[in-house]
Amino acid sequence: MHVQVERRAGAPAHREANVLHALILLSTVICGTLAPTVIGPVLPAMQQHFASVPGIETLVPVVVTMPMLVLGALAMVIGAVSDKIGRKRVLVGSLVLYAIAGTAPLYLDSIHSILASRALVGFAEAAAMTVSTSFIGDYFTGAKRDRYAALQVTVASTSAFVFNLMGGMLGAYGWRTPFAAYALPLLLAPLVQIFIWDTQGAAPEAHTRADADEPEFRPWLLALICLAAFGVGLVFMIVPVHLSFMLVQLGVHSTSAIGFAYAVNSAGIIVGTLGFGWFIASRCSVLQQFVLGMIVCGLGFVSMGTAHDETMLTVGGAINGLGCGIALPALVSWGLRSMPFSRRGFGTGAFTAAQFIGYFCSPIIVMGMVMNWGSRFAVVQAWGFALFVLAAVCVAGSLLRVRRLKLG
Repeated sequence: MHVQVERRAGAPAHREANVLHALILLSTVICGTLAPTVIGPVLPAMQQHFASVPGIETLVPVVVTMPMLVLGALAMVIGAVSDKIGRKRVLVGSLVLYAIAGTAPLYLDSIHSILASRALVGFAEAAAMTVSTSFIGDYFTGAKRDRYAALQVTVASTSAFVFNLMGGMLGAYGWRTPFAAYALPLLLAPLVQIFIWDTQGAAPEAHTRADADEPEFRPWLLALICLAAFGVGLVFMIVPVHLSFMLVQLGVHSTSAIGFAYAVNSAGIIVGTLGFGWFIASRCSVLQQFVLGMIVCGLGFVSMGTAHDETMLTVGGAINGLGCGIALPALVSWGLRSMPFSRRGFGTGAFTAAQFIGYFCSPIIVMGMVMNWGSRFAVVQAWGFALFVLAAVCVAGSLLRVRRLKLG
């Protein structure tokens, strides 16, 4: 059932979202994939350009991570603001700011000013990601909401693959050139302005679902969702950060072979999201979705940790991608269905922030383990077994709860 919005406090009358609106909102996901992907191939050239700057070896990687830090810090605040002033103006403004700040390195001549522009990119990215996800929760319900939540990750994974290729091609013309890709959101801003209507100010009864009453805001549930989001972020970043190093350790030095392994991992994520949207979401409970995701992710990690050749490591990465493709949309769908309309922006911002903090912390935690254990393979395998244990604990806890309910 689509959301029907009554005319009240300036809200549009009787509007229903369709595929066009979904496509526009899904397209804004590129704001979350441009940042780490399109400029990755040119980071060595950027470091060489600013070689005379003290500490440049540390500053250049921060060009990639700065948006993640800002997003993690501000997403919840921006989501709460969108609940008060309306999501549409926040989304349009964020797309424009993203393009302006994202293209700034085309003409900035200081690494520190570039880092400042990247902080603005993170601010705009936090707004775009939080508000577009909230809009999907506002506009759709039930199976359609779950399907579009899954398609968010599908679009993100597909665009990440494309932008990786784009960054490599544009990088041939200089380290600044890939930053031109950040102008793409300017094409989306007019579409949002024309076709997307604001849900702020609509009557509360207009957002009551046919398949379930409007949920209450439960802080403890939001805290649990945020904890799950942090864990998903930790797990998701392990393969993107460490797969290339593991391949090199096995003697694979061809950039095309390494790129193929990453592409296969991305393909696994895409397949997982499609499977979630079309089959798993409608047949499994939230707990079952996460347990399935943990088991598949864990199987991929164990396969990678025990791999002795390139093929097995690549297959393990694909299996892990499949599990991540289940867990990511399960998280978004759970968060959206659990938040009332009046607090959806705040809640979406909270679990988005937790997820990106997990992204940022993952390399720090995993590298700390590697330094103590001495092997990425052993650490990745250990993460796989830990996910198996966590899945077993979740299943046992669920069975005990069912048993208590029957006895009570």
